[in-house]
Amino acid sequence: MSDTRRIDALIVEIGSTTTVATAFDGLAGWPDTTPTLLGQGFAPTSVADGDVGIGLDAARAMLEAKLGPLAPEVTLATSSAAGGLRMTVHGLTQKMTAMAAREAALGAGAVVKYQTAGRLRDHDLREIEAVQPNLVLLAGGVEGGDVEVVLHNASRLSEIAARPIVVYAGNSVVAEEIRGILEPVGFRVMVTANVYPAIDELDILPARHVIHDAFEAHITHAPGMERIGGFVTGRILPTPGAVLIAAELLAGSEGDLVVIDVGGATTDVHSVTDGTPEMSAIATDPQPHAKRTVEGDLGTFVSAEHVAALLPEAERPDPLPPAVPTTAGEIAAASLLARTAAVTGVHRHAGSLTHLYTPSGRKTVARGRDLTACRLVIGTGGALTRLPDGEGMLRATLEPGNGERLLPPADARVALDRDYTFAACGVLSTYFPAGAVVALMKASISPRSG
Repeated sequence: MSDTRRIDALIVEIGSTTTVATAFDGLAGWPDTTPTLLGQGFAPTSVADGDVGIGLDAARAMLEAKLGPLAPEVTLATSSAAGGLRMTVHGLTQKMTAMAAREAALGAGAVVKYQTAGRLRDHDLREIEAVQPNLVLLAGGVEGGDVEVVLHNASRLSEIAARPIVVYAGNSVVAEEIRGILEPVGFRVMVTANVYPAIDELDILPARHVIHDAFEAHITHAPGMERIGGFVTGRILPTPGAVLIAAELLAGSEGDLVVIDVGGATTDVHSVTDGTPEMSAIATDPQPHAKRTVEGDLGTFVSAEHVAALLPEAERPDPLPPAVPTTAGEIAAASLLARTAAVTGVHRHAGSLTHLYTPSGRKTVARGRDLTACRLVIGTGGALTRLPDGEGMLRATLEPGNGERLLPPADARVALDRDYTFAACGVLSTYFPAGAVVALMKASISPRSG
């Protein structure tokens, strides 16, 4: 049709409650063209109705009502619907391979529903069955190290009734044996690099990429999501995983940073940093360059009661706000919960200084994530970008409290993803030049006049 507008990309973000369709142009010709956000359309997510296409069609219809008929070069997607990416992770030791496997899963955008260390027992198998994971991440043993535990665990996994995709990210010596145990009984096994190849060494990026591939393979067959394959022509990523990819890209331009997303049910905190040399010198555990944590009890709607309980009784909002606050009272209540969730989420994400008493005297060590080199803190997602004073909520996360937490400095810059494009930018980077995607994000966090 002659009146159809050709554009570079259409991105659909299928959330648990809302589906967003966003149109972009000027990406393919970068740097000779200016990357541009053209517009967005919104609709209720329809996975629960048995057909994701209803919400996708409605969001695109709203978008095209503003822009006219669109012919995108590529249509990409992110999704946290249909329960998100549910995973269980299994390693050899709690503080080594199991921790590394968890970091890989969370960094990929997963919801880790169950984690084990050591040999799987009958109780563990029952828990895995109850979780009904989309993916299982199996790890164990440094390179050339232990093989008995991971072989035992593969054998035990073969006993469960379900057949989730298994990502193997353990000692490569037995990778083919793992395939030989699981594939003959109906599991699809995807092998990647060992997430913990040597003591105090993490290598989780290859596992993240394979988990994204496995997610695509799963999501196109998930109940209610079957039509997504006909709508999307390119990649489908877990929404939190896409946000972390976006954060990594932006950090390459802007330096170490933190990205916070307060949702209705959870709060995600992403950081991209290696910390400061001073803290690295006294650190007790390895940390990935890019890290995500998800707090399942911090949200403004589904988890509102949990967040309210963190406040002094006299400050707790009553009644709690609905999913979409509209009145002044509801908006004030949602803002208070969002601020509390953001602060608590960052405090949990950050590590802290700890004092140990040794025969030679007191020794100070740094445990967990060092955010002290992060001079940019960004808010994305509906709560922080749409409720009043989102920047004030971000500044509250910098308040030192007891002074022992390894938080970003008090004078760090705070900014909002005002265009609500970070998740879209993460998946855009799989198809278009990184520089074009970074330009979109920098425009979204730039100060606006008026």
